[in-house]
Amino acid sequence: MISTVIFDLDGLLADTERLHCRAYQLALLEHGVELDETDYCEHWVRFGKGIADWVTLQKLDLDPHSLRLRKADHYLDLLISSLRPMDGALELLEAIRGKMHLALASSSYRDAIDGVLACLDIAHYFEVIVSGLDVAQVKPAPDIFLKAAHDLGVEPEQCLVVEDAEKGILAAHLAGMLSIAVPTDYTRHHDFSKATKVCASLKEITPELLQALGSGRGEAGIARGL
Repeated sequence: MISTVIFDLDGLLADTERLHCRAYQLALLEHGVELDETDYCEHWVRFGKGIADWVTLQKLDLDPHSLRLRKADHYLDLLISSLRPMDGALELLEAIRGKMHLALASSSYRDAIDGVLACLDIAHYFEVIVSGLDVAQVKPAPDIFLKAAHDLGVEPEQCLVVEDAEKGILAAHLAGMLSIAVPTDYTRHHDFSKATKVCASLKEITPELLQALGSGRGEAGIARGL
């Protein structure tokens, strides 16, 4: 029986991946360096790496911390001017509020999470919010989802994760949780074979679907760590 739904944020509830990408592009352009959107999709979105790793791979003599700060400045400006919810996000949160526990688990820093939640006015939907700084390892490790379950006082087997990226689906699988993948333009090429179900958009997810997936848990063959 599913009692809890754990949501990712960037690229799932909030259309932020394009803003993160543009913010990094602007920060790097200040040093005459170009970042291709394809590189961003692979390095950041698919594999969950950061600017420090990218600078090292590109053999650039740049300070990752300074770049991160400039990126944050650009990102805040873009949030204010351009942020929008993903299609169906607000309707889904409203549809399941009060029927299940809702948690948010994002590898982003807490200030970035809070900024997005404030802009979209959706923080009140979530009983628990876990950031990347709250755990030892971020996705694809299962830590962030296991902490969300622990903080809610529920077992992993009672949780279903909704994610848009391969690393998040793998983290849910390793945590022993059911999952729904909702690919975006940035993640359609990801491997979602570990997902319990793949939906084309959030509009396909309903309370009835969530309960149906929970009822069929045995058939899904999901077990922690397998």
